[in-house]
Amino acid sequence: MAQALQGFYGVGQGEEKYMISLIAIVIEFFIVIAVALAAVLLNTIDGRGFLASVLVGLAIIYGGGLQWFIVVAVFFILGVVFTLYRYGYKKTLGGAQEKGGARNWPNILANGGMTSFFAVVNFLYPGPVLGALFLGAVSASAADTAATEIGLLSRSRPRLITNLTKVVAPGTSGGVSYLGFVGAGFSSVAIGAIALLLGVPPGGLLVVPLCLFAGLAGAVFDSLLGATVQRAGFCKICLKPTEALRHCGEPTKVTTGAGFIENNLVNLLATGAGAAASLGALLLTSAAG
Repeated sequence: MAQALQGFYGVGQGEEKYMISLIAIVIEFFIVIAVALAAVLLNTIDGRGFLASVLVGLAIIYGGGLQWFIVVAVFFILGVVFTLYRYGYKKTLGGAQEKGGARNWPNILANGGMTSFFAVVNFLYPGPVLGALFLGAVSASAADTAATEIGLLSRSRPRLITNLTKVVAPGTSGGVSYLGFVGAGFSSVAIGAIALLLGVPPGGLLVVPLCLFAGLAGAVFDSLLGATVQRAGFCKICLKPTEALRHCGEPTKVTTGAGFIENNLVNLLATGAGAAASLGALLLTSAAG
């Protein structure tokens, strides 16, 4: 499959090669637009998230190719499925995503910013290192999303990652559960399996455990930030606890954490941690080999 996708870019000489490449660029552009429009129509991203998703998608498909774009598309589909699964129950717990789970532009940039950056750098300096960074970032995003959404369904109450003897309410930043870790591991392995199937660098069977390690590292780092420095507070209108900067149309009241470190920034930093973990694992494996 990887060879077939690589063949999509065409081979040839002179004008023929140029025309094939130009056609591929146009087709890729419309693929990104079509996927973003479908996401809007399915209410999985909101209107303002459309432009952000197009920018992220174009950076990834032009920088890494169709294989990289498919990996990110799989992550997005997994995230939507996990978010919508038993959404009504999660809403009663107060941990469900707002707007029916539709992603907005800050969320899209937080989860796709690092991957877009690595794709752009890969366009200039392609190689297995950029592939490992990319997969680490995607795995971290997938793992964190699954840990949150699946963890909310745990029958046992989560425990604070910095103090495992302390039980916290479902949805609390920094709260972890066995079920959440299972979801994080499953999503990371799924990303690794797709990358293996498509031949995304660094390639080979190593890519699956690499994604698993990076995904779990990113999810744990996200929880550590959530338990220590991420802002937490409540809505002054509905009086419900929230991590958002605004709720019910009004700024929220901060009770703990740094006021500027909100969930999207934590997600961005977690993808960076996943990328770093992936690169570290690749370098250690290469040195050992």
